[in-house]
Amino acid sequence: MLNVILTKPRVETSGSQKLLHALIAALAERDDARVITTPHLYDLAPDGPSMDVLRGETGELIVGAWLNPRAAFWTLDANGIRGRMGRSLLLPDEELEDDTADKAGRTIWCFDLRRHSKPQPLLGEIDRILRVHGTGPIAPLAKPIADAATGNGHRELAESTRSRWYPVIDRARCTGCLECLNFCLFGVYGIDRQGRLFVENPDACKDGCPACSRVCPRGAVMFPGHANPTIAGEIHPGPRQTDPDLLQLGGSPPPPNDDDNLDHLVDGVDDAEL
Repeated sequence: MLNVILTKPRVETSGSQKLLHALIAALAERDDARVITTPHLYDLAPDGPSMDVLRGETGELIVGAWLNPRAAFWTLDANGIRGRMGRSLLLPDEELEDDTADKAGRTIWCFDLRRHSKPQPLLGEIDRILRVHGTGPIAPLAKPIADAATGNGHRELAESTRSRWYPVIDRARCTGCLECLNFCLFGVYGIDRQGRLFVENPDACKDGCPACSRVCPRGAVMFPGHANPTIAGEIHPGPRQTDPDLLQLGGSPPPPNDDDNLDHLVDGVDDAEL
């Protein structure tokens, strides 16, 4: 049995509601899965009740978020929810992070809900994962959930959130060069006790500014809500069959101009009020 985590978009529409309801209805009746729904993954507070519950889940996870799979995986990792990135038929091999943390530990499969207007492809792939990996009992929740029980095998975590904007570090790519830390004027980054770079003050980040992502020589810094797919976490962006209405549901407010270049961003940072 596996936990299936389904997150909500920032702005719910009839399309997103239908997709989530269809997924929940199909999965909640299974005896090999437990469904937990949360607010938008990127907006969850690190010390909030939803992240607290997810950190208590020690088994393998299937996560459906309104984010690029790579961005969702490393957002979880930044909050202490670690594992190796699961291979999926819905995730191109070039998007798979083979060198992910905790290789000996659990697997986390991440899906981008923005790319699906119908539940069938997702349900088919989740069914395959459950059949292959869903053996054994599921561990009980480590802590009580402040939520609403909504049916067999489904719980909805309740938490007030706000739209957030902050960098997410890809640990498989980061070499610790500290270019981002030295570039940022807002004190977003820090060094932990192990000497590793981390996002120390995420809410100090300037809304809409992805400049540190552009200066990273390894492409290890993501802004999951950015309009540019590469900055948002997609390794090889290209045309995809995507419902355009659903695609807009997951992101933070984009920068005023998606054609911004590094010089423009640096000027904007220099002019900002510190």
